[in-house]
Amino acid sequence: MKGDREEAWEKHKHYYECSNCGFAKTEVIPSATQTEVISKECQACGEKLERPVNWLRPPGFAHPIDKPEETSPEGIPDVSYATRAKLFMPFSEKEKWVKVNDRVKGLGLRTHLLVSNTGPSGEGYNYCVSCGRIEAVTNNSTLGGRHNKPFPSDDPICPGGYMSKIVLGTDFITDIGLFSIDLGPGIKLSPGNYSTEVGLRTLCEALAKAASKILEIEPNDIIAEFRPALDQKGRSGEKVEIFLYDTLPGGAGFATQLLERGVELFQCAVQLMEDCVEDCDSSCYRCLRTFKNKFEHVLIDRHIGITLARFLLTGILPPFDQRRVINAAKILNDDLIRSTTSEFTYDCDPNEGVIHIEHKDGAEYIVALCNPLTPKVPFSVAAYEILSGKRKEKAQVIPMDEFLVRNNLPSATRAVMEKIAP
Repeated sequence: MKGDREEAWEKHKHYYECSNCGFAKTEVIPSATQTEVISKECQACGEKLERPVNWLRPPGFAHPIDKPEETSPEGIPDVSYATRAKLFMPFSEKEKWVKVNDRVKGLGLRTHLLVSNTGPSGEGYNYCVSCGRIEAVTNNSTLGGRHNKPFPSDDPICPGGYMSKIVLGTDFITDIGLFSIDLGPGIKLSPGNYSTEVGLRTLCEALAKAASKILEIEPNDIIAEFRPALDQKGRSGEKVEIFLYDTLPGGAGFATQLLERGVELFQCAVQLMEDCVEDCDSSCYRCLRTFKNKFEHVLIDRHIGITLARFLLTGILPPFDQRRVINAAKILNDDLIRSTTSEFTYDCDPNEGVIHIEHKDGAEYIVALCNPLTPKVPFSVAAYEILSGKRKEKAQVIPMDEFLVRNNLPSATRAVMEKIAP
């Protein structure tokens, strides 16, 4: 309706999103009499936030009249997707938490979640405030100057002159089951780390599937997300939060029912990951993959999820899948041999997950594979003792994340080569 767009622009806000950990929030734009503080840090990880962009809740969409409908597969425009729901509110220890075990506690909430669309490649959109025309920044927009209006008008040319870079979004109220997870000294899931995203993304998918099974509801009725805890422990990686929320408008009370069944929820998630009928190497459509999470398939690894979930239930880090350790050691050893000169000799012990390297000048190195959840603690006891100084050896130990070897072998090889042949 006429006037809705202008009203939406009057209510636009500032949008911040952390490039390190993905934490996002909106803030009311300061008035002309207030001093805006641009230099801000992320509440989750402490990294400095970039300058905010304008965040607009669009009242509607329409195709511009001066452009024909695109039906050719070659002419498909750049695709953009909404972010996953963000929980941006902090919660204190004074809330009515429900204890699940010594490491996990839950809190039932009814609050706002934030969803945004940051445009193709996260570059945002250019928006003409005068006429309402909007184009992706990646389209090399010329909205700052004269351009066609997107709607019928006696004067079809907009003079331009006021273009703003924006992010589209909305927020909504729903029921949330928030689980605060205190990892303690055993594991550190630092914000922004690849291993952190893999472990928590996998656990979220398993918990959402377990929740739908326990509550006997449709899988799409409940979704799980994660974020760092908004305190000092969260910044150091010792504390994270996972929240399950109802997708039905206004919430249906599903997520809050899980608080009293927390142990059952995590146990069911472990069982779902362990009982994959295909016994897949990382994840598949028979266990955790779905069409809905297709963009995160590379981040879903049930073996890492099992390790994390069992640690949360028992406080003990279980043994990692030995087949994975052996395979990773072999492929890294083979790639190092291909990538280095004859000045180096290699001796691989795949069962221990170590590769002994010796240079012709006498320098010795030990590449030791590690659990992705503890990337500085080698699987090999001997390598760990050398690394921690309990055993005096000439060789230098190079810890290597098993998941990095499996999913980005060139990066793993390059990291080793920088240590042995800088």
